[in-house]
Amino acid sequence: MADEQVVKQLVERLSSDDVGVQESTAEQMKDLAQSSVEYCTAFGQHGAIEPLVGLLDDTRKPVTIMAAQALGYMVACEPCCTQIREAGAVVSLVAMLQPGQELPSDLLKAVLTLLLGLAHDRASCDAVQRANGIPRVIKLLEYAADDQAAEVQQEAALLLGRLSLSEACKGAIRGHFGIVTLLKMLDRPGLDRSSKEVVVRTLSILAVDNEVNQDHIREQYGIPVLVKLLEAMPFDGVTAAAADALRALAISNEANKGAIREAWAVPLLVKLLGPEVDMSVIEKAVDCLRILTTGNEANKVALLTSASGLPCLVRLMENSPDQLVIERAAAVVGNLSTTDQFFSAIREAGAIQRLVRLLDSGSTNRTTEIAAKTLANLASESSNRKGIRLAGGVPPLMRLLMDKPSEQVMIAVDEALRRLEISAPERNATLEAFRYADARNAVAFASAIQAAQQEAVQAAQEADSARSQQAAPLLTSKPFTRYSVAETVQLLSDIGLRDGSSFESNGITGGDLLDLEEEELKEDLHLSNLQAKKVRRVQSAFELFNRMMQTPGKSELTLTELRNFLSSSGRGEGDIAAIVNGFKQGLQKQTVAKLNFAEFIQCYQWLLKTLHLMDQAQEPYQLPRANSMRGLSTSSSISDVSPQKLPQNGI
Repeated sequence: MADEQVVKQLVERLSSDDVGVQESTAEQMKDLAQSSVEYCTAFGQHGAIEPLVGLLDDTRKPVTIMAAQALGYMVACEPCCTQIREAGAVVSLVAMLQPGQELPSDLLKAVLTLLLGLAHDRASCDAVQRANGIPRVIKLLEYAADDQAAEVQQEAALLLGRLSLSEACKGAIRGHFGIVTLLKMLDRPGLDRSSKEVVVRTLSILAVDNEVNQDHIREQYGIPVLVKLLEAMPFDGVTAAAADALRALAISNEANKGAIREAWAVPLLVKLLGPEVDMSVIEKAVDCLRILTTGNEANKVALLTSASGLPCLVRLMENSPDQLVIERAAAVVGNLSTTDQFFSAIREAGAIQRLVRLLDSGSTNRTTEIAAKTLANLASESSNRKGIRLAGGVPPLMRLLMDKPSEQVMIAVDEALRRLEISAPERNATLEAFRYADARNAVAFASAIQAAQQEAVQAAQEADSARSQQAAPLLTSKPFTRYSVAETVQLLSDIGLRDGSSFESNGITGGDLLDLEEEELKEDLHLSNLQAKKVRRVQSAFELFNRMMQTPGKSELTLTELRNFLSSSGRGEGDIAAIVNGFKQGLQKQTVAKLNFAEFIQCYQWLLKTLHLMDQAQEPYQLPRANSMRGLSTSSSISDVSPQKLPQNGI
């Protein structure tokens, strides 16, 4: 919490006529703003922003550095950012950057930091442009006054990227030769990779949704410069940024797509799909290939000419841990599938089998839509139709019709089934088989729930019987690790370990019990195998009890924590409701807001069995291959319309 009295005193001291007092006050504000966002907010609320901005006018005074640094921390607070802009800070900051005025490096970095913070807001970006700040920032790309030149240049490049949020700034950066200067930086000897990455990302932002900048970068020979970065080791953030910049240049720009191909980018991008390359680089490379092959036949040929192109894409569709990479790799194959001459290559690369498996990605998933569209394109050719059927493609396509897919998925599935010439008897038989399987699974699930509930009632009755035999009530309002010897023995008795004499004689508390090993249970405490098993059950129950908590170690598990744990483990609302009801029945309670460990252990075995039964009940029903292929006929197809290509605009 910010000390309001301290904040008020500091704001009052800023109005002092003593420059030394102003400087020390600004420094204290800087330190407090750096330490806590609450202080940033408090300074804004108590009127510190305007006097601090007023101290930016004289670059010869040390107080200016302190004021700029203090504002640099406050700008991260959204209300303060607005106040700083409205107090006229942009004009003062841009004025400091005027040509011929050499600022101390500390002040220059503070000015750039503050401008970077303000540039998150489009209004501030436009204010910088109106104050003629763009050419002054571009000039800093060539800053070489001291040993911090590289840091200043990188900050300036980053600031240009932030300013590019505004279309007006994008045009101004180009008009003041900012793009040319950025490209020259990439050819500068000794430029570190961190600075290269910032420069390339700025070029990428400048090119996005701006055809004039896209063409300007090509005309300034920027494409070969960016392509060269694809082959430089190591494959890191610079490589990913270069692939992303080429993607931005190629979006809706056929001239740039051709120039990128002619610079030999396609084989280099394919090389970046290798298994040894970081996933962040692969993601950018495959997305660049997606854009390059959208509606561009020459680039499709260039991709297929690369021997490892299609195999790499199929491998990513099969093995990538990143769902976005899978989707984009499928989209590249989808783009290739709009051209007849690539059908055999796609089929021979094993893409059909993988596309069929992607149909299970979800009825509203973008990946499912891409897979269905691609299979529809491939089904225009007889060999592919046979391949799709042999890969088991018909049942998952039919299943999607029953799963309420999105409109786009429905259109793609309908077209795929039409081109596969599925007969009316086959369609009806497959749909009926699915309905039967769904009904069977529903019955199995209901039976499992009923059995679990019956077991819960039985467990509750046994627990109630054990409680009635207790000599004294168990203290359950504290964590099990703090149970006394008597409380520990009583809990063990509740779960069926009647003879607790060995635990009493050895002084075993709840915390001690959790640390006991198998050898100690049998040799030191002389427990039988069955008795040791019951102790291990307590240990495993305690581990699960704590894993369910947001803050392990508490005495009680809340109902919200139980629900969140089950939901994060993939349980649906029906499963969760059944488990909560089971706890109510097992503990003979109307409501279960919280569970202590003694209550949890009473229902622990039932919980494990219930979860196991639910998992078994939800296993998918597998249709035999013979049934799904029986009665295939092409003579009585659903539609008499001859197959036609889907639109040739790519996926």
